[in-house]
Amino acid sequence: MVVSGARKRDALKDTSLVAGLRDDCMSDLETRIQQIAQVLGQLDDTQVPRNIRSAAKDAVDKWLLNKNKDMDIRLGMTASTLDDIFNDPNLPGHYGPLCLQIQTALETLLTEVR
Repeated sequence: MVVSGARKRDALKDTSLVAGLRDDCMSDLETRIQQIAQVLGQLDDTQVPRNIRSAAKDAVDKWLLNKNKDMDIRLGMTASTLDDIFNDPNLPGHYGPLCLQIQTALETLLTEVR
């Protein structure tokens, strides 16, 4: 089967359009991840025990913002670490709802990625 030049150009346009949409989705996803990282940064407070602050910082640096890892791994490991933080008995009570909100946002993103 021979494909004409016009059909090839149309096929290339369709491919670039899909790639453009994929790039837009990824940049939107990265923007939302940056927002989650900023909210997680609120745990960097002197009222929060050092081990919890350290775990939150590690979750952001090692997993959430690490572009060398697959997106589902980044989100899942961050959510797992956040679950450990939420279940820490030393977490000040007023940070519990913040952790749950972040957890919900991470789960939503993870569902979208899959």
